[in-house]
Amino acid sequence: MRGKVLILLMVGLVAVLWAVTALGQAEEPKAQLYYVEDVVMKPSMVAEYEAIMKEVVPLCTQHEFPYPFYAYSTDDFHYYFVYPVENYADIDNLNKAWDELGKKMGVKQWQAMMDRFVGTFESYQYSVIRYLPELSYTPEKPRLKPEEANFVYWEFFSIPFGKEEKFAETCQQWIELYKSKKISDGWETYVGEIGIEMPIYIFIMRAKSAADYYSQPEKIMKQLGEKYKELAAINYAICKKLELKTGRFRPGLSYTPEEK
Repeated sequence: MRGKVLILLMVGLVAVLWAVTALGQAEEPKAQLYYVEDVVMKPSMVAEYEAIMKEVVPLCTQHEFPYPFYAYSTDDFHYYFVYPVENYADIDNLNKAWDELGKKMGVKQWQAMMDRFVGTFESYQYSVIRYLPELSYTPEKPRLKPEEANFVYWEFFSIPFGKEEKFAETCQQWIELYKSKKISDGWETYVGEIGIEMPIYIFIMRAKSAADYYSQPEKIMKQLGEKYKELAAINYAICKKLELKTGRFRPGLSYTPEEK
């Protein structure tokens, strides 16, 4: 059973937080820093919250907000807004850009819009994560196109301090195994850096739907053979805490600056 669970974690996978996929498939993957806003919603206020966000997005276009952000909602009512940033200093620039957007719109009008968010969510927090291409697996021939894969599966994999090197070695073995079998589903790996319990690694996976995601493990298990049991045992020996989430990419709540 444990082996099958791990396969569910490591397969049926296709992209990432859509942020990375949207940066372009042709380029060589590079490490990338992300600033993440995690908003915990009141279930009864989801519709109102989304309606306000759908007003914010066109304002970003109108006033040329310089930073893209990618929105995700999970089945446990978390909304993640993911911003690619160049470095930690760039987070300050991002916050200044929001202040500038408010000034362009008009301080009173902007504040009135922000006031409408009051009461729609329980809490929020910010964190910083970093994409690790060397611990991620990108198939040569992906099973799905990025635009087909809006179902998202997150795995938050916490490990004891001092086990990072062992964890990285295991990730490399998973990658080599998948490559050797030419598995057409991939995953992306992130490490938490600030605002999140550490050490923690985050796997991001995609599929067309929940049914599509969970239909893949049996097929891939047959391709991987017995090696997956060995790697599964290593992973569970390292794991301190495991949290799983499912949800969707929300293009209507996301924003990408228009190219000039």
